Amino acid sequence: MKLLIVTAVAAEADAVRRGLSVDHDVAAVGVGPAAAAAGTARLLAQATTPYLGVINAGVAGGLAGRVGIGDTIVATEALSAELGVALPDRFQPLDELGFGSNVVACDPTLTEGVPGHRGVVLTLATITGTPEIAATLASRYPTALAEAMEGFGVATAAAQAGLPFAEIRTVSNAVGDRDVAGWDWNAGFGALSTAVAALPTIGSIKE
Repeated sequence: MKLLIVTAVAAEADAVRRGLSVDHDVAAVGVGPAAAAAGTARLLAQATTPYLGVINAGVAGGLAGRVGIGDTIVATEALSAELGVALPDRFQPLDELGFGSNVVACDPTLTEGVPGHRGVVLTLATITGTPEIAATLASRYPTALAEAMEGFGVATAAAQAGLPFAEIRTVSNAVGDRDVAGWDWNAGFGALSTAVAALPTIGSIKE
């Protein structure tokens, strides 16, 4: 059996393939939670052999003071930071509305042995573009380490297929920093290759 490892874009998929020592399936499914959910669901439905689990892997923006560029994050939860109601004085998450949940827990057995920070990875459809919004996110989610755009979508598809889910992110930039001159794609992609190289063997996952 294999894992399905999905990324947003081809450059991330290439970085994953460079690091893998096991023959897992790797595919880029598109940017954002909707494309990620739809693309992952399509791949799971078309699979001729059942997958053991699903991992979303890619680069991300790290929350300043919690992680730095080149760091690896192994998510404990994929949390949709925009799924809910924006009230005048606070954000009310979907969990409080009785219509479902904006959080999917990650299965630690899929990423056991992968070195890195453990914490929440936020999923947003809108990239944070100012330090002020970044500070608001950091305050609202004190255990969050990074923001990305696909995790919750991939996690939703995996959950509906009855499969365990995990998310691995490596930091290429700081959340809220839109000056790409300070971003380091090479550090992010290099760390991603290193991180997936440490994925556990299929035998150890099944045990």
